[in-house]
Amino acid sequence: MESKNSLTGKMSCRLLHELAVGIFLIVLLYFGCKYLMKQYFWQSGYLYNAEVERAGELQDYVTQNGLAATDSEELRAWAEERNIKEFTVSREDVLLFDITYDGELYPGAKEVSAISWRYYFAVTFSDGDANVYLYEGAVSAYYNILLGISVIVGFAACLGVFISGMQEDVRYIRQLEREVNRIREGDLTQTVTLSGSSPADELVSLAAGLDEMRRSLDERERTERELREAQKKLVLGMSHDIRTPLTGLMTYMEILKRQESEGHVSRDYIDKAYDKILQIKGLSDQMFEYFLIDSQKEAKLEEPEEAISAFGDYLSELCGLLISKGFTVNTDSLDWQPALVCVSTDYVGRIMNNIISNIEKYADKSQEIRLELLYEHKNGNAAAGSEQEQSEEKLDADYIEMSFTNGIAVPNQYVEGTGIGVKNISMMMNQMHGFARTEISEEQYCIALLFPVMRKK
Repeated sequence: MESKNSLTGKMSCRLLHELAVGIFLIVLLYFGCKYLMKQYFWQSGYLYNAEVERAGELQDYVTQNGLAATDSEELRAWAEERNIKEFTVSREDVLLFDITYDGELYPGAKEVSAISWRYYFAVTFSDGDANVYLYEGAVSAYYNILLGISVIVGFAACLGVFISGMQEDVRYIRQLEREVNRIREGDLTQTVTLSGSSPADELVSLAAGLDEMRRSLDERERTERELREAQKKLVLGMSHDIRTPLTGLMTYMEILKRQESEGHVSRDYIDKAYDKILQIKGLSDQMFEYFLIDSQKEAKLEEPEEAISAFGDYLSELCGLLISKGFTVNTDSLDWQPALVCVSTDYVGRIMNNIISNIEKYADKSQEIRLELLYEHKNGNAAAGSEQEQSEEKLDADYIEMSFTNGIAVPNQYVEGTGIGVKNISMMMNQMHGFARTEISEEQYCIALLFPVMRKK
């Protein structure tokens, strides 16, 4: 059943209302004008003159044939020959003959109807005088015309009121058409007008859908514009970052060429040139990884597993590599709680490689690398840590936070870079429905990886 607030419901209610108005107008016009016409015919004597003539003819017919007031067959034949619609004969309010009644009327069987506007004529029959009412239907044509005019006027009024009521919806539809044309032409700033407050109205629902589409398109265009700007900035930054080691490489190669012509080549410059080559390769690999991750719509995640199974081997390998390179790793805050995570092993491996590479490049070996594992709510408050014990069924956390904190060997070294490694980590975390955050001070750097906790069903 359609709601009365829906467009169909409102149109149905509007149609019923206007039909009621039209019918009321037809009834009022027809019966009102019919009453006025009867008054006119009564006062003008239009009916009286015609009926006087017919009453005289009837008197002659009765006299010539010696008819009594109850000779119904002869009276009926005379009336039908002259196409008389109404014909009654009565005496002392007793109906003796009625053309609309088939058969004989016995005296006293039916009384005469008391109708004030009828004209009664005295006609002398063989059995005495009687009152005669005659009507040939002379005004029926006028009444039929009046009925036709009343119906036409009522229908026209109903249609006019209906069209007038539809104008508001038509104007709204045209307004929506203009606004859709603006959206089609690329103007996404102008909101779509919502006329009315009922969500059941199909036009309001359509307008809300169009406005939502406009907002989605505007958001997508803004996101794409920001992405293009970010990529442009990234490419320019990477070009600058690559140009720096490339310039150094060219300088070292010029020195080596000159030394070769002089007959002795310095091993020190060969090592420096090789380091610059590795820097250029690392930057190009990071750029390739950035666009590769960006082109992937969705990462293929493994089945849910315990956090220690998902990250344990990677963290053990990370600690071993860092220790082998002369770093000190503090794992006192590495507390494994029973929690399920769903990750991509390929992405986790890449993230760990990026973190190791950054630590090797920028971390201060004199300060320990602090590795922590926390359990957090969505609002960022810690839900579980190394000092808390929680059962497997009651782990109250939304994210597992894995953080790496190290001292910076050269203060403010991260400020000038493009940060493409961190961008790659953030993009891979987003693909796994988590996120990454960094905290940089003058002497310390921290990157935290937050993986969503999967709930047991």
